[in-house]
Order: sequence, then structure tokens, then C-alpha cells
Amino acid sequence: MIGDQGAEVKALLEAGELLLRGGFKRRYALTELSGLRVEGERLSFEVAGEQVALELGANPAASWLKKITTPPPTLAEKLGLSAAHRGLVIGYIDEPALLEALQGMRTELPAQAHIVLAVASSEAQLQAAIAAHAGLPNARHLWIIHPKGPKSSLADATVRRLMLEAGYVDSKTSAVSTALTATRYGRR
Repeated sequence: MIGDQGAEVKALLEAGELLLRGGFKRRYALTELSGLRVEGERLSFEVAGEQVALELGANPAASWLKKITTPPPTLAEKLGLSAAHRGLVIGYIDEPALLEALQGMRTELPAQAHIVLAVASSEAQLQAAIAAHAGLPNARHLWIIHPKGPKSSLADATVRRLMLEAGYVDSKTSAVSTALTATRYGRR
């Protein structure tokens, strides 16, 4: 229901928005939803002056409420960086999002590194990062951060092939920015 009007809709909960298709066509940014609550089997909220109630069922309504109200993890959290798990950087970083994620969670001392973040835009840089990581027994994870997209100077397939050949297995991927991606690898 929107206001006092009812219609059958298909509701889609996306990463940053809620879409309604069918009897009502709406696109709501999750950040604009207020007064979120579960009432029986309904997820209810206000947005742009409209009262909205979606009949989802009790469990889905509670699940959607949790997803909508839980803030997304920061890039530092995605990369596993914290005061207790500092990252050692190999390569040059000029990406603002990555610099922010490393704020206060970066170390220059290899013995203190729990995580290694290697910025690579060529096979030679990737090979150097693999060699550097081999000498860091405390650093369990090696994140390879490289340009993304079909015109990238270092393609995902190349990174994965070289890492597998070096005895690593990938376990997680995260977007860093619109231009960079990161994949976490660990030694077999």
C-alpha cells in the first residue's frame, strides 16, 4: 500500500534502493526511508511524504528491515583492516577510498603486517608483490588491487592465473572504487 491505495507489486531490495514494479512503479533510495518498522507481516516506512506498507510476510519483513537498517561495511572492514590487523602496502596508492580505508590501519614494518595490500597494474608488479609476500610469514592474506574492466592493464584472469601458479587460492573479492578491484588470496 502507498497511502490508502493498494496494488500488487513486485518488491526488489537492491544494494542501495528498493524497487516496486507492477501496480505501483517506484524507486526509493534506502537512505531516504524513515520510520522503518515491522507491523505483523508488513514492512512499513515513510518516504517523500508517502506512507508505504509492503506485505512481505513476518520473516521476510524482519529480514528486510535488518538489511535496510544495517549500514554497509566500510572498505577497511571489507579488507579486514583494523588497529589489531594492520596492512602493509606494496606499490603506490593514490585512490582516495583506499587511502581513507588505510588511515590509522597501515604499517610500514613487515613484522607487524597481518594483511598485505599489493597495488599492481602489470604482471611485473604482481610478481614483485608475490615475492614480497613470501617473506612475510605473519601476513596471512594478500590482497591484489588492480584496475578493473575489459581494458584493464592487468586482467582478472591474468591475476588469478599467476596467483594460482604461485600457490595461492582466492577467497574474497571487493570493489575498491569505480576504477579498482581487490581480490584476497591466501597460501595453500
